[in-house]
Amino acid sequence: MPLRPSPGPTYPVFKRCIPERVFYILPALMWLALALRHGSLTLPSAANPSLDAGGLWGESKSQGLDLFGATGQRFLPGFATVDCDDARDRAEDAARAMRAAELRFPVVAKPDRGYQGWGVRLLASQPELAEYMARQPHGARVLLQALIDMPGEAGIFYIRDPDQERGRIVSMAFVHPPHVIGDGTHSVAELVAADPILAANAAIYQERNPEAWNSIPEPDAFHMLTNARSARLGAVYRDALDQVTPELDAVIDRISREIPDFHFGRFDIRFRSLSELREGRAFCIVELNGAGAEMLHIWAGNGTLGNAWATLWRQYRRLFRIGAQMRRQGHQPVGLRGMIRLQRQQERLRRGYPPSS
Repeated sequence: MPLRPSPGPTYPVFKRCIPERVFYILPALMWLALALRHGSLTLPSAANPSLDAGGLWGESKSQGLDLFGATGQRFLPGFATVDCDDARDRAEDAARAMRAAELRFPVVAKPDRGYQGWGVRLLASQPELAEYMARQPHGARVLLQALIDMPGEAGIFYIRDPDQERGRIVSMAFVHPPHVIGDGTHSVAELVAADPILAANAAIYQERNPEAWNSIPEPDAFHMLTNARSARLGAVYRDALDQVTPELDAVIDRISREIPDFHFGRFDIRFRSLSELREGRAFCIVELNGAGAEMLHIWAGNGTLGNAWATLWRQYRRLFRIGAQMRRQGHQPVGLRGMIRLQRQQERLRRGYPPSS
């Protein structure tokens, strides 16, 4: 069972009141103001030169993992990638890749170019793998990753200025899966319907919980709706910056500095216990997100709209400043045309991904 969220609001009030597109109007204006100041709309794509477009949009998940040095490799689960070519036997290619990487079921399958949990599924058998591969759009790449059986999840945001020897963790948030808490009276379906955030994904949850959908959980019982954890699917976040210790900060800094020209991004991790995480051990890194990542604590239940916008403003200012420093070192940002191409490629693939689980 995942580590249970601490008591308190599940989602920030502004998330319930303001549509996502409206929320991002002001951050978009912030980005435009910084672009005018620095003379480039895509300058942040130069912040992490080793990642496609700096990880700003459409980056490859496996590319980031492949860049890890000796320290980081110790924290990575086994993984393999499979290219989806219509002329090949995708299921056999996937099985061969799993054997080469010594992966065993269950595995987590995810699009190599994806975001917000689109297409992420837990696969328990070869038939499930074959079905998943068959549903991938042509030209997609699939990342198969060993399932990490650790109850905790966190998003750790790291920044290092290019002219500084060391960087540091500037944000950490605990991530909990979409869930309901039983009251002994209402069914899972009714509890979902009563929450406007969860209700938007009711069809997904019902598909994942066919037997439990109409059952009534016991009072205070934690019922997980889906294993995929993203803001889009109703994940719950808790600000955990106060849990960052010098030991954890030092390990993340060492891992980050071994990644060539990496200065700005978020590590998505799973961990066994809070005490071990604070000691900087017994955790696994499942993803590395670059310049396009957000500090997840802005979505914590006690967060306010003003603090969320202020955090994004500070984040964008720092990102543009790092991009400017890297540009002075000779690293050119991806042009607007290149960013549009990456965005269209990612959206074309996303539309063909199978549902998350």
